[in-house]
Parts: sequence; C-alpha cells; structure tokens
Amino acid sequence: MYGTVTVNAASQNFNPGDIVVTEFMNDSDAVSDTVGEWLEIYNSTGADIDLNGWTLKDDGSDSHTFSTSVIVPSGVFFVMGRGPADPSQNGGLNLDHSYGDGVFTLGNGGDEIIILDPSLNEIDRVEYGSANGFPDGGPGFSISLEPTLLNDDNNVGSNWCLSTSIYGDGDSGTPGLANDVCSPVCEASLGSQDAVCDASTTGVDTYTVTLNYSGAGTSDFVVTATSGTVGGDDPSTTANGSITVSGIAEGTDITITMDDTATGGLCALTREVTSPVCQPTGSVDLELQGILDLSLSSSDGKAIHVIAIDDIADLSVYGIGVANNGGGTDGEEYSFPVMSVLSGDHILVVRSEAAMQAYFESCYGDFNYVLLGNSAISQNGDDAIELFKNGSVVETYGDISVDGTGQTWEYMDSWAYKIEGEWTYGAVNCTDGSSTSSASDCPYPFCSGLSTSDLIHNEISVYPNPVDGGFVAIKSQILGEINVKLFDIMGRCVLSKQINSETLDVRAIGSGVYLLRVSVANQTSTTKLIIK
Repeated sequence: MYGTVTVNAASQNFNPGDIVVTEFMNDSDAVSDTVGEWLEIYNSTGADIDLNGWTLKDDGSDSHTFSTSVIVPSGVFFVMGRGPADPSQNGGLNLDHSYGDGVFTLGNGGDEIIILDPSLNEIDRVEYGSANGFPDGGPGFSISLEPTLLNDDNNVGSNWCLSTSIYGDGDSGTPGLANDVCSPVCEASLGSQDAVCDASTTGVDTYTVTLNYSGAGTSDFVVTATSGTVGGDDPSTTANGSITVSGIAEGTDITITMDDTATGGLCALTREVTSPVCQPTGSVDLELQGILDLSLSSSDGKAIHVIAIDDIADLSVYGIGVANNGGGTDGEEYSFPVMSVLSGDHILVVRSEAAMQAYFESCYGDFNYVLLGNSAISQNGDDAIELFKNGSVVETYGDISVDGTGQTWEYMDSWAYKIEGEWTYGAVNCTDGSSTSSASDCPYPFCSGLSTSDLIHNEISVYPNPVDGGFVAIKSQILGEINVKLFDIMGRCVLSKQINSETLDVRAIGSGVYLLRVSVANQTSTTKLIIK
C-alpha cells in the first residue's frame, strides 16, 4: 500500500538543503512590490514537509514564523508571497501560501533569504545582490537558480540567471514550475563610467571617458571607440580594470565596444557615452530637497523634490539623473522644461500626477509646481540621484558607485528629506500599506502636520497648530531634554533652543509655514508648523 508521508519537527531532524530557495521576484513591474513580491522553494526530500514552526527571515528585522500547517510536497516547487493569493490582485500569480505584507520583504538591490527549521537550524541561505555576483535585470524579472544545480550551492551568484518566460500580467518568471535553463553568458561586464571635461570654456573643449569593467582576462578582447584615443587597462590580460578614451571633442557622443567574439568568446559589450557640456557652471540656484520612493502602484510613488534658492529665469539649464544600483552615473536623464521660478518655489517631479495628488491630499497644493517626469525618474530606494546644471553635476544624493541597500541613505518604500543642509530619512518600507501621507507611519516632512488638530507622533505632542497666540506647547512622554529647531521653507534654521517649561515662544517669528523638529533622547519628530 502506498501513500504520502508528511515530515514535521516532531518526527525528523532537518538538514541543510532539504528546502532550497530556487527563484524569487524582488522587484515586480506589473504590480507594486507590496503585492507582487514572491519566492519559490523546492522540497528536495522524499517526504512532504510541514512548515509549521519554520521561520523565513533576513539578516535584518524581517522575520515570519509559520504558525499554521503549510505543507510543501516532496519534489514540488512551492510559491509563497507578500501579496494576496488572488491572481487578479498580485500580477497573475498562483500562490501556494501568502505570508502577508509587513513581515518579510525582498530588497530590490540586495537582501538575504534565510530559512530556519523549528529548532532554528539554518536550512538554506541566499545572499543576493550584484555585489555577490547575482544577476539584476531591474523591475519585472525574477532571479532563478539554474535547474541543473538544485543540489549545488544556491548561494553562489553565478548559479543564477534572469528568467525569460512570461507569467500572469507580464512579468518574467516560472513560479511553481521548473526554472528556465540559464544559457551560457558573457562573464565580463561594463561598470560605472565618468565623462570629465578636460577644460570648461566658452569654446569647444575636449573630454575624457573612464569606463570600468570586470570579469575579463580569460579571452582576447578588442576595445574600440567611435572617437578619441583608447587607452587604460587591457581586458585581454587584466580581469578588472578601466578603459580610457581621451581627446574627444565636446558635443560628440561616442560608443565604446569591448568584444571577444572574433576569437570565439561570448562578449560583445557596448556603452553609449553622452558628451558632457563643458561650460562654466556659474551660480547654482536649485537644490535637491527630497527623494521619494513611496509604496504606490507600479512606479507611481517615485518623485524628486527640488527647491529654488534664488530666482531662476530658465529652469531648463537644470536636469536630473538616477544612478542605479551603484553602477555609476547615467548622466542627465530628465531635463526641466523652459520656465521661470522664484526663490523659495518648491518643485515636485513625479511619475503620476494623479497618484501624488491622492497621496498628498491637500498638501499637494503646497508645491508651487508639479511636473510630470519621464521614465528616467526610476529610483528604487537604493539609487543615488544627481542634479545637473549645464550638463555638469552640481549636487549628488547618496553615492553613485554604491548600491544603497543597507546604507544610511537608503529610502526603499520611503523618502529622504533635507533640513538645514542635512538629510533626514523615513524608515525603510515605512510607507507600505498606506494610501496617503497623513495615514503613513512616516508622513513626508514637507506635508506632515497639516491638520489643525493636535499632533501626537513618537510620543511627542505639539499643539496648537496653527499657532495663534505666540506660544506652542511641546510635551513629551519621553524623559530627557527637549531640543527644538524651527526651519523656514528654504530650510534655514530660524530658531534653535532647549526648552524647560514645555512652552516655545514664537512671538518673534513671522507668520508663515515652518518645519519644527523636536528631539528628545533618541526620538525625533518633524512636523509642519503654521504660525498665524
């Protein structure tokens, strides 16, 4: 007589590799990550396994312990995800189990997937990310283990590839099925690039390009450029190095090629380089004010907030670039339109005007201009941002050569906001599950505190707001000194003091809209304060 055997914690000790992570979607494009993230595991044993008591976690704070019976059949690719089990809501995915939102998320740039048995023994671990050699195709591609390597080390990046099959609403992946075979690929890759003016005059100058590469040194490469003189390291003999192209005329865009196919290789790598504008920058009258990667549908939550610090007759001399995943600059990808703005004007560049208006509610009208950006406004919370003037970088948020995952400046499903020249941050994933800023666990500082009701945030109370009598009460349930700073809409500190009486005197401050930052011990609350 034959039947199915189910293995649980009470009947057997488990070994590493009994459950294997075989595929994951960490950055859905068809739907938001909140509903579109998923991972696939494989039961390599000869018996069904009940996950009751098992834990799914990362090396940070994400952790989900299965508290009910969840059966993973022997030899089956089992799919579990962050979103609902309804394919009409999760991008067309047939989930075997939904662990829900807010307990375990997959970082877009890099993260860990760790599976523990009920005795907290580590059964599987995958530390993905480009820094560990894992592929990254951007939004809409699952990352899958080569199907012939189910018994090999799945924590080796070269054993993984991007899925090519399409499922559901258009993302690539094979959830619940055997993975796509990983075709032989070129092991070399082109990295970050810099295009630097040799001089910046009103005439025609020259510029030099430095292009980093890695994974070469095993075949005969030919390096060419459509203009300029090629130099630097030789990828035929140097595995990781830099190619230089010098003496390129300003205004001439070039293509650099690194190719080994003439000798039977697999690499035909090209990089398009846009000429920088080699002109004196002059004064800089625009600054980055905020970077947003809100947890809204698709790319609707992506926006960049800038502020004019002086009158600007023609805003089109400025532009924005997104440096993705630590890969270096991508140059200016969005150019502001021809328009004039005044000193103090707040400008929000968005992917969706309707989505941002719904999210910010009445605060949407506090922005002087809301401009519809293109797909270049594509930051995923781990990407650096560059502000350009006349083609030259005048300000950078983050580090263009570093993937922001795990960095202090990460803003995944969150935001970064500048106060008095210093960046402040919402917690990673803090906007998950919220449809408006006011309902979020981390209201965007420019838009927080708009309500006339008393605000209680992080156990710090500020009232009344608006202030009509020259005094504002600041009370804290946290023991410690209360330090306050008041900033005008230009980000300038107009008041800074320590208060002992729980009352702040603002009679000397003119009427207007301000940002109030209150710090007690290790807690900080930032809210908009209106003084009549």
